[in-house]
Amino acid sequence: MHVLGVDVGGTHLRAASADARGTVVAERSEPAGELTGPRLAARVRGLAADLCPDGPSIVVVGLPGPVARDGEVGHMVNARGLNGVPVRALLQEELDAPVVVENDVTLAALGEQRRGRGRAAQDVAFIAVGTGVGMGIVAGGRILRGARGGAGEIGLLPLGPDRVGSDPRELGPLEAAAGGAGLAARWQAHTGRPATGRDVFAAASAGDAFALRLLDEQAAALAMGVRAVQALLDPQLILFGGGIGARHDVFARVQAALASHGLPLPELQQSELRERAGVVGAIEAGLDAIPFSADVAVER
Repeated sequence: MHVLGVDVGGTHLRAASADARGTVVAERSEPAGELTGPRLAARVRGLAADLCPDGPSIVVVGLPGPVARDGEVGHMVNARGLNGVPVRALLQEELDAPVVVENDVTLAALGEQRRGRGRAAQDVAFIAVGTGVGMGIVAGGRILRGARGGAGEIGLLPLGPDRVGSDPRELGPLEAAAGGAGLAARWQAHTGRPATGRDVFAAASAGDAFALRLLDEQAAALAMGVRAVQALLDPQLILFGGGIGARHDVFARVQAALASHGLPLPELQQSELRERAGVVGAIEAGLDAIPFSADVAVER
């Protein structure tokens, strides 16, 4: 028996297979590229064949957008080719195994709460800062999704008088201020050259004043996001992860910005599982779902 977990990020696709105890036996990471429904189905089918030679007992796929309890996928800014695609139904047609679709950062939160930094906590919020900004919530040891899968869409959090735009293709205020795509857009507007988030960090390391200002503004925005999470959820632990959130310089700036608030602060740490948090959480979600399939025995 094997569980296949797949984490579809804005830039990378990561997958792992695990046995009935959740022990990872095979793992892979590769560029995501431009994904459509058929392309994703083909990629997942290939991963299942490569990582689970005897076939997976269940497949869990994490997507960068809201996912409701019935598997309906909301709008995804960082995976536009999957918008409006019945992802779970499409995958189910391609795979001879049950398929679960979940938000990618929600799975990361579950992975950290079960196997990472949050093992001693029942209430964990995981803030992922990468191409975009998202959050996963585990409350009382269980995933919190909200009515339509939108719980944790922290990228939409307004900052001061900022409002969420009416165009769903736009980044939310916090995401625009703190995510890699938002940083790159502001740097590109400043320099007039195509850019990525890495260019901003490289310029800041070289002492560029504008790049340093962008990163200070990013830290201030993320600190406001942390305070909002603290006020609304009061979690035992708030974790930072993602390609940008895992950077020690970013984390240090956020801690400094929070310290300037002068109020009791939540416990804030960086992810232990780092880029693997999503696939580990996908495996955990798969193991949770298997008991509902009568023909599979779980040895946990």
